[in-house]
Amino acid sequence: MRSATLTAIAFALVMLDGYDMLILSFVGPLVAEAFRLNAHQLGTLFAASFAGSMLGSLVFGAVADRFGRRWVLVGTMFAGGLATLACSQASSWVFFAITRFVSGMALGGALAAVIPLVAESFDKAKRSGHVTAMFVGYPLGAVVGGAITTALLQSGWRNPFIGAGVLTLVAAPAGLLFRETLAMDRPKTTAPGARQPGTLLQLFANGRAAPTLFAALGIFCLLCVAYLLNSWTPMLARSAGLGTRIAALSAVAINLGGVAGALLSIEFARRFGLLRVMVIMFALGSVAVAALGASFASPVALLSAAFIAGVLIIGGQLNCPAAFVRLYPESMRAAGVGLQLTAGRFGSIVGPLAAGQLLTARADGTFLYLAAGAACLVAAVCYALVGTHEPKA
Repeated sequence: MRSATLTAIAFALVMLDGYDMLILSFVGPLVAEAFRLNAHQLGTLFAASFAGSMLGSLVFGAVADRFGRRWVLVGTMFAGGLATLACSQASSWVFFAITRFVSGMALGGALAAVIPLVAESFDKAKRSGHVTAMFVGYPLGAVVGGAITTALLQSGWRNPFIGAGVLTLVAAPAGLLFRETLAMDRPKTTAPGARQPGTLLQLFANGRAAPTLFAALGIFCLLCVAYLLNSWTPMLARSAGLGTRIAALSAVAINLGGVAGALLSIEFARRFGLLRVMVIMFALGSVAVAALGASFASPVALLSAAFIAGVLIIGGQLNCPAAFVRLYPESMRAAGVGLQLTAGRFGSIVGPLAAGQLLTARADGTFLYLAAGAACLVAAVCYALVGTHEPKA
């Protein structure tokens, strides 16, 4: 299969995953009204899909390294589509949370499988660019899906879940078009007592412990911020009196900025180095995120600030999968990527929940964005340290 076709297929699958994972950001106000939820309960709904994704990335990443990435990708996409359809039929917020957990688990596993499938289809010189280009589909799914959802808000919150579920089910068989990469990387013989490829302890062996831990802390901070922005910026915009449409468009602006930032960063990363570009984007992004907290006075200010924050933080974060595949050999790459995605998803849980608790306690929204900016600085330091400890092999 041609490289452009391969990347395009992966892009489309990741795009569906991105929309499904962020769909609640666009219909959150309507769901909260339908089930009469307070801020803490709504934060629990946001966290449910992220918790499922955390577990799915960890479990299915290891499974993919043992039994094959391609079939794990197809199976998890099917399971995620069915669970998303079930969300549309929820009659209570508890059932809604359960189905979001299941869909998150399935789609987290899909990401852990598709990233090494794409990475291992290209040589090292081209690998980072193609992985980042593929992962641009994640926020673009939120942009396109969010724009469509915004236009159809009058039809209620259930229809977007039906559409996302059906599209995911239809797209799942496309995973069979990938070439399985595990067989050619697995050793033909294994010495007695030797560890099998993909075991989690191996991710910390042979000089990989420090970069694994630094990268995990960095992606934790980044996704804590990213999902706080996507989950609560629309809610705070609506509370500020900017209306439901502007509230939904704020999440679109964040992710559209992420798309632009990631595409621009590919060429800079090729010229100046992937990790160096990431560190600069996160450092500048810390300022942009802090400034976002003071931008709720008008729609123009909010959407502009959200776009800039997205360029730097979401755009930089979309390079993280390309950084992850550099840390691990092929035989444990899905497990390594899965571990990193798990750390990120833990941040996805902490961010919305912590924000919900703070807002329930009547904390100032400006403080929320200042704290998020500080987390971006921590991520910049972490990835600078990853660069100094990156394995040579």
